Amino acid sequence: MRALSPVLATVLLMLSMTWAGADEPAVSAILTSARSRAAYLAHATIWKDPGDLSSDQILAGPPGVFPYSAAEALEGIGCTFVKPGKELGGKSAKFLCGTSDGRTLRLKYWEPERETGNREVFATVVATRLMWALGFEVLHALLANVRCHECPDNPMTGEGARSDRDYVAEMSVYPPSGPRILSRDDPNQGWSWRELHDAIESLPPGPERTRQRTYFDALTLLGVFMQHGDRKPEQQALYCDAPVDMAAGTRETSTAHGMAAILHERPDSSACPKAAVVLVDVGATFGGAGRTSNEETAKMDLDEWRGKTVFKPEDDGACRGRLTVSLAAGRDGEGNPEISEDGRRFLLERLHRLSPAHVRAIFAAARVDQLHGAHAAPSSGAGLAAIDDWVAAFEDKVRQIETRQCHPAASGPILP
Repeated sequence: MRALSPVLATVLLMLSMTWAGADEPAVSAILTSARSRAAYLAHATIWKDPGDLSSDQILAGPPGVFPYSAAEALEGIGCTFVKPGKELGGKSAKFLCGTSDGRTLRLKYWEPERETGNREVFATVVATRLMWALGFEVLHALLANVRCHECPDNPMTGEGARSDRDYVAEMSVYPPSGPRILSRDDPNQGWSWRELHDAIESLPPGPERTRQRTYFDALTLLGVFMQHGDRKPEQQALYCDAPVDMAAGTRETSTAHGMAAILHERPDSSACPKAAVVLVDVGATFGGAGRTSNEETAKMDLDEWRGKTVFKPEDDGACRGRLTVSLAAGRDGEGNPEISEDGRRFLLERLHRLSPAHVRAIFAAARVDQLHGAHAAPSSGAGLAAIDDWVAAFEDKVRQIETRQCHPAASGPILP
């Protein structure tokens, strides 16, 4: 088995705790055949109606998910440096920090005064709040003012003099979810966009296939809207969103870090009543995407983001989203994806439910004005600017979706 990535180890450990029985080890994954997993993927929940959220609710984030309220996070959280980011895996700037009440926080950080750190701090919060408000599942994120005690000058490498330092930081919190559904002994297994597309296409013609196709195309168009180009399979996950039928397989203890036990599903059984798909990492968004997911231009770069039209110019009436996917995502990442009219209309209906106050709350929750700290130049037109500039760019992209018609046209409204 491959080594478990730090993020996935945390995810699976949290899932293990969620599904623990009173006297038995928890189940972190359901291991099934490739064919059965494809069936789970085809029928998986892609969209749920989030209900009517107020702008204040969007600003605060989903209730009961974060260890701190939005007000507490804004007031500030104190912690002591534990481990540099280079020891946590991945290349984005991060570190571990321990609180006085026993929490160990995995923080991506940004230092406004020096304008250095990780731009994913802002992009992740914007993307997750937007997806939540629209009804697509994602791992939630919270922005916080953090005072790090005994923090080195470079928390990513651990190098430099130690002192108390202030950061704008992001913490991702993994909501209660069921075990991952795997078809191979690899806890890092996710799903590619082409894989989900093909799974839906395998469904027989009828209402379910039409619905799944519509939701998938809407999610795909949202990815283009956000310029989510770093879409390799491990950035997405398939999990069981219902109580697992333990009688449908054999439980085996796992030795992998972050795992507790695996249920080997029998070929003639189904252990999961309802599967769901979730986006695990949406930090490389609201920039210009690209083959390398450049640390600056692919992540929270206003000029790059508003410079990318939603659709490529086409003469035949087809709608192809303008999106360059990362080299790691490859062809299965579905670059420049084709969008159906059903998918376009469905996402547009969801976007129309967001008032200007909702959109402003999404960007305010991420405090995007802190990207330039004391050197911010609101409405400068160069680089990153104030919240209002982001809202204006957002509304322009909505208008681009409004004014484009794709084919084939839907024969009637697609209802949730």
